[in-house]
Amino acid sequence: MASASAPITTRRSRRRDPLSTYDAILTAARDVMAERGPEALTVSEVAHRAGVNRGTAYQHFRTREHLQDAVKEWFAGELNRMLGEGGPTGARMDSLMEFLSEHREVARLWLFALLGDGRDPEYGGWQRYLGVVQGLAESDLAQDGIDAEMLARILVAATMVWSLWAPKLAGPDGDPQSQTRRFSRELKRLLLFGVMRPERWPDLVNSLEHDPRAPVELEPEN
Repeated sequence: MASASAPITTRRSRRRDPLSTYDAILTAARDVMAERGPEALTVSEVAHRAGVNRGTAYQHFRTREHLQDAVKEWFAGELNRMLGEGGPTGARMDSLMEFLSEHREVARLWLFALLGDGRDPEYGGWQRYLGVVQGLAESDLAQDGIDAEMLARILVAATMVWSLWAPKLAGPDGDPQSQTRRFSRELKRLLLFGVMRPERWPDLVNSLEHDPRAPVELEPEN
C-alpha cells in the first residue's frame, strides 16, 4: 500500500497546437520530396517524420496531392514575399538563388509538373513571377523587343535545374552555396548585358565590379 505522504504525480499529455503541427507536417513533406521526389511522398511517412500520428496528419492533409498543393502554396507565398522585398537588386537575386538551392523539393515539384503535362503551374507564385518579368520587359529598364513569357520560362528552367544540380557538383564534402554564388554571379551578368540596360542598374553593376572573380567594366553612356 502506498504511503500517505508519497507524492501523487499525474501525466499530462503534451499537445502541439494545430498551427505548429501543420508546420511540422509541411516541413516533413518538403524534406521527403527534396530527398526522393514528390512520387515518394506518403502521408504516413510524413506523419512519422513530423512526430505525429497518422490520424492527426490526415486531419490536416487527406491525400498526398493535398500535401503537394500545400508545399506549392507555401512556395508561392515565399516567392511573393521575396519579389516584394526592397533592397539592392544583386542581393535580392542572391537571396532568391540561395532559397531555391535550399529547397530542392520545390524544384522537383515544378519539374515533375512541367514534364508531366507541360502546363504552367496554376498556383499564385507563377502569375506573380510572370507579371514581374513582363513589367521589366515593358519598362525602359530593359532592352527592346524582349519576349517576356519566354524569358520567364528560360529563367525557371535554369534556376530550377540548378537547384538540383548544385549539391551534386559540390560533392559530399563541398558547399553547394559556394557553387550557387558562382551561378548567381553569371546569371546577373547574362541579365545585365542581355536583358537589362546596364546604365539603369548601377547597383547590379556595382555588385559585379566588386566581385574579385568577375570584374565588370561599364562603357560610359554617350
